[in-house]
Amino acid sequence: MFPLTIIQYVKLAVCCILLAFSWYLGFSFEHSRFLAYKANQVAQTAAIEKDYQAKSAQIESDKNAQIRNINNQLVNAIVQLRKRPSRAESPSIGQSGTGVSLSAEDAIFLEREAARADVLRTSLEACYEQYDTLSK
Repeated sequence: MFPLTIIQYVKLAVCCILLAFSWYLGFSFEHSRFLAYKANQVAQTAAIEKDYQAKSAQIESDKNAQIRNINNQLVNAIVQLRKRPSRAESPSIGQSGTGVSLSAEDAIFLEREAARADVLRTSLEACYEQYDTLSK
């Protein structure tokens, strides 16, 4: 009635069970190795990220210090420039290339524009430095 004997069916079942068990052990072993590798990669990435954030924060603080210095110089220059005569007090006759004869309003305007340009230049340099630091 059955083409195989009962013993052969039992042997076949045991072989199938052993095959499934060995597959499970292999999968389990490789899965645990993969999880260990993944945890190692996450730890390395977190360390690199922390290092990059520290470098970025240092660059940002240096940039902010330079901007504070520029703003302090601007305030000092404006205080000195307010001592100049205003536009209404002394009309300028002729052309001057040194800026000595500029009125107080014009000189303050130009000093503010120069300070604004310095702030932009400092910010751009910090951006380049941060990009270069992180792209290495």
